[in-house]
Amino acid sequence: MAEDSQARFDTGAQAWANYNQKPMGRIRREVTWHNLLPHLPAITNAADPPRILDAGGGSGELALQLVQRGYRVWLLDYAHAMLDQAQQAAQALPDDVRARLTCHLAPVDDAGLSFAPGFFDAIACHTLIEYLPDPCSTLGRLAGLLRGGGLLSVAFVNRHAGVLRHIWSYGDPAGALANMEGGSFCANLFGLSGMAYGAEEIGAWLAGMGLTVTATCGVRAFADYIPRDRLDDPEFFAALLRLELAAATRAPYCQVARYTHILAHKNLERTH
Repeated sequence: MAEDSQARFDTGAQAWANYNQKPMGRIRREVTWHNLLPHLPAITNAADPPRILDAGGGSGELALQLVQRGYRVWLLDYAHAMLDQAQQAAQALPDDVRARLTCHLAPVDDAGLSFAPGFFDAIACHTLIEYLPDPCSTLGRLAGLLRGGGLLSVAFVNRHAGVLRHIWSYGDPAGALANMEGGSFCANLFGLSGMAYGAEEIGAWLAGMGLTVTATCGVRAFADYIPRDRLDDPEFFAALLRLELAAATRAPYCQVARYTHILAHKNLERTH
């Protein structure tokens, strides 16, 4: 990423933390966890748990969930302020849980300088590739750090949802057509432009890297079209979250969700 992008993620760290505590952020976190959980590697030895990389994991919401679940996690990000928030949040954890978390300040593309090929049992790369100049290359580098059979979890802004948002939310057919053809968007929280993708496009990339897509899920199929004040009603929010969890793995709803979440496993090398 460009240096300007790093500065924007640093200055937007507090806004990001606030967003994650609001209904839209909570739904994103809950549904993403719901999608990921069944695919995580089993913990067969608590003293030597599976190793997970949270690539571009920002302020560590996912990383903290994983260490509390018993995993050994490396949180990799290049924004100082984001990692500071993760480390502060980790102080509330018991010592033995906090010891399973390592925060590593570096660009995701430099992960290969710190970790050996096949080091990780699972890698999460969530809402990051949208902002990368060459996301296919970045995913390829991350795939190289996975062991055979290891899990790669990739979540990204869904191009198809962008088309619907321009019609349903903005009444903008020209914008909808532009998204259908290109998929660009602006992340208002950080003031950055990004590129949305389709599941078929990312799935083809992963197949070319020697991974097999295990599941394609959605995150936030409905919440983006609901007036924000309704989400502040606890009873309504609870009902909406149940709906979102049910829709996350059901077509056609998951196919038009705000985010697409792909779970893929690295193919085992064949021996003859």
